[in-house]
Amino acid sequence: MLRMDGFDYVAARDPGEAVRLWHAQPDTAYIAGGTDLLPNLKHRFVQATTLVGIADALPRGWARVGGDYEIGAGTRLAELATLQALAPVAQAAGLVASPQLRNMGTLGGNVLLDTRCLFLNQSDFWRKSLGYCLKAEGTWCHVVGGPKTCVATQSSDTVPALMVMGARIRLLGPAGQRELDLNDLFKFNGMDHLKLSAGELLTHVVVPEPAPNFRGSYDKVRTRGSIDFPQLGVAVGLHLAGPGADAPVEALRIVIGAVSPQPKALPGLEAFVGAPLTDAAIEAIAEIAHARTRPQGSVHGDPAWRRHMARVTVARALRRLRDGTEADA
Repeated sequence: MLRMDGFDYVAARDPGEAVRLWHAQPDTAYIAGGTDLLPNLKHRFVQATTLVGIADALPRGWARVGGDYEIGAGTRLAELATLQALAPVAQAAGLVASPQLRNMGTLGGNVLLDTRCLFLNQSDFWRKSLGYCLKAEGTWCHVVGGPKTCVATQSSDTVPALMVMGARIRLLGPAGQRELDLNDLFKFNGMDHLKLSAGELLTHVVVPEPAPNFRGSYDKVRTRGSIDFPQLGVAVGLHLAGPGADAPVEALRIVIGAVSPQPKALPGLEAFVGAPLTDAAIEAIAEIAHARTRPQGSVHGDPAWRRHMARVTVARALRRLRDGTEADA
């Protein structure tokens, strides 16, 4: 049994108080649902002597404001899974872990999910026997076989879906509030993958209301149909000029997640705008996904197989969205 070291707990009543409490003493961490933080504390690669409770401090739920959906960072994933107006986001939230964890986990926690690795997310005894790793206690990445690059994987389900929908996040820190495009949040660095200042608190996720004829989806590849983190995540956002399957493409965005520290939007899709999404076009886009996806061996599943599944999953999603059919069983 893994046990946590002792810590102090203080509960914040609002975001401003949470930020003040975080900065009041060293080795502090925010905790809302705790579905990611508490296992990390048990594994002892996150060190915190004080936890600032923000479950009751963060806004919860959503509202339409000026053409945007403003979603509170404290919204439970189970609640978010009912927001069908943002279908890819609802699908992604509904695929996180298990019902019990979705009832506890929050949108903010899933967006800021720490990176994961087969060589990291283990007990301290296990890591010590291997000589530790670059992200925690050591100087060597066992995935890439070198001392310079940590490729622990960003495994959030909601992030790719939010990215294809053009989401922004609102952050609160000692200097006040700022807004950041979600695309600009991540870095290719498994040890430090978020562009956040110390103690900044995510308070809202803002998603533009989808345009007419928008079609979107999120597909998750994993060994088991529940509990597991993704081995590959594929979010697709498609705008068509009309309701029919042969309508020209007005905009297309695809984001691949769970392959590296940084979710990636596929480049080169502008070439398919202005023409119908034919079978040939779908196959060409799927080849782009295969060429541009470079899974790291930091999560379960053979990297070559996961790369192949990027091609397969993108093609399936595009056909399904074009034809207006339901997700594969």
